[in-house]
Amino acid sequence: MNRMGAGGVVIALLGALVASCSSATGPETDLILAGTWSGTLGAGSGGGRALRVTWTIAQNGLQLSGPVTVSTSPAVTPITFDGTITGSLSRTSQLTLSLAARDAASGCAVNGSGAAAGSVLTIDGTLDVTFTSCDGLEVQPPASDHLTLTRDRTAAFSGP
Repeated sequence: MNRMGAGGVVIALLGALVASCSSATGPETDLILAGTWSGTLGAGSGGGRALRVTWTIAQNGLQLSGPVTVSTSPAVTPITFDGTITGSLSRTSQLTLSLAARDAASGCAVNGSGAAAGSVLTIDGTLDVTFTSCDGLEVQPPASDHLTLTRDRTAAFSGP
């Protein structure tokens, strides 16, 4: 093989190596949201109080999912809904969210969708919810769809 042909092969190999070690789109995200988050959703449920939300996020790249507990504030009948929030995270730290949860005792369900901005310690945005099969329980969607969650720093930063 002549020098010109050998040089071309080396350049092609180096190009393939560089391409396999880097991505044109960069990393999926630098933001890691995995962990336990808690906070409130709106106001107006349970006698003018917000819903309480606790979400344990499992993160696989840009995909988020995990169990959620949504509780009404003490009112006539406190209700706890257990279910899942799923969503996705953009490279710009924007989240899309989908909620599905149910109270096993009554069959009352809460479903919702929304969007939020994520950071290392907060998730802040909106989650529009509706209740179904809740007749006689006196639950209503919150007057506001504002969602605010903070990371449980004890669980997130605990270590040896």
